[in-house]
Amino acid sequence: MLTQQQPSEGISPTPTPTSTFTISTLSQDKVTATFFAWARSEQWNPTAQGADLGEVYFPLDSSAFIGGSIVDPATGESKIISIVSGVRYGAEQAWVGFYIVDPAERGHGYGLKTFKHVLQNLDDSTRASIGLDGVMAQVANYRKSGFTNVGWQNERRHGDLVKLINFQERNLADQIRAGTVAGFKDLADVEEAQLVALETRYSGLKRPEFVHRWVQFHSAASAEARDRSHQHRFSTAVVAQDGKTVLGYGCIRPAQSSYRIGPIYASTVEIAKQILVKLAVDVVAGEERQPLGVPLEVDIDVPNTNKLGGELFDRLGWLDTFPSLRMWKGPVPEHDANGVFGVATLEIG
Repeated sequence: MLTQQQPSEGISPTPTPTSTFTISTLSQDKVTATFFAWARSEQWNPTAQGADLGEVYFPLDSSAFIGGSIVDPATGESKIISIVSGVRYGAEQAWVGFYIVDPAERGHGYGLKTFKHVLQNLDDSTRASIGLDGVMAQVANYRKSGFTNVGWQNERRHGDLVKLINFQERNLADQIRAGTVAGFKDLADVEEAQLVALETRYSGLKRPEFVHRWVQFHSAASAEARDRSHQHRFSTAVVAQDGKTVLGYGCIRPAQSSYRIGPIYASTVEIAKQILVKLAVDVVAGEERQPLGVPLEVDIDVPNTNKLGGELFDRLGWLDTFPSLRMWKGPVPEHDANGVFGVATLEIG
């Protein structure tokens, strides 16, 4: 994944395409179908059924999802052969992701043309900061395109949810099941402005609309969730003794080959661990009530600059299975990665 994202085609100069090539903004139906299917084919472990694309990503910025097409000589019809997204966050920030080219059409420069088109759409010459998460093999190419500043390196930690709650953190899990751990609240029951402030403080991203939609996507108490309780999306916040001040929050969702956690923002590693175990308890209980069929394993992308976070996952034996680099075109937004125990997404930041 460029973000989760391994660009399927580099950003260095490539041969000139031999067919007429057009670039256009894709409709929601095409985005949900194409971006999800291609991410799945690249084994990026996208969210189950592309639900985040349809419910969160596309509504955030309907002009963000770009496809490059050529005419299929066999049918005479246009077919999409490259995709890239560029989501705007206000006037200052944006995020590039989903850089994929049809394997049969790689090596002709289609991906690079689409990538450059997205940057132009984002007004990359005037927008303060544009971010992406790039795989290590493509870092040099992204630097050539102006992504010269680094926020941190992501470590994709992979773990077992059942082992976590039944063995490694069984005492804490039992207390959570018994309701004796104070401070948990559903995200829909806390002040959303605090969630926005935490994300900006820790990640540097300024995107209140994303936070709002992400909360609705995961919250069991939200109106949107009442008819999809079987879909196993969960979230939780930990509040202080005053019952109001949010100390951290986290979300988990089913993907293709595991669950994915993102984000976990927390003021301390102890709170991060509580959130992690609470999300695991909820998922395992949901699977017992109504099986979804997704393996009870989990992936979470953790900044390597958060040393306490790394130590937490080291103790659990959750190995780094997929490194990527958070890169910026323009200045790196002010942030505190010590509070990021899991990024929200690699796809759109």
